Amino acid sequence: MAIARRLFWLAIFVTALIGGWKFAGTNGAPVAVDYLFGTFPAVPLWLALVTSAAAGAGIATAGLSARLTRSSLAQRRYRKTVAALESEVHQLRNLPVASGLAEARPDETPPGGQGADPSTPAEPAP
Repeated sequence: MAIARRLFWLAIFVTALIGGWKFAGTNGAPVAVDYLFGTFPAVPLWLALVTSAAAGAGIATAGLSARLTRSSLAQRRYRKTVAALESEVHQLRNLPVASGLAEARPDETPPGGQGADPSTPAEPAP
């Protein structure tokens, strides 16, 4: 199986090499390349085409890698947030559960500042 895989990739490589050689032979006419900051003197057409394709691939790779970096940083931030929330849930699960309703102690005043009788209104604050 490994020999077949190596032969396959060798055939692909040889085919690309022959295709590139034929492409360079067919497109060998000299052309002047005008760009934003100046002009290249006469270069073979195949070289201009390959260079422009490589520059486009490099620019696309830079843009995609910036987006990939941004999304991986966001994923890292989300992973940390989830870990913190899971830790909080684990801590909350380990808390003891209170049974019954909490009753106010006689020496404490109930919420709202009212007396023991809920029908008596609370005194207004001065």
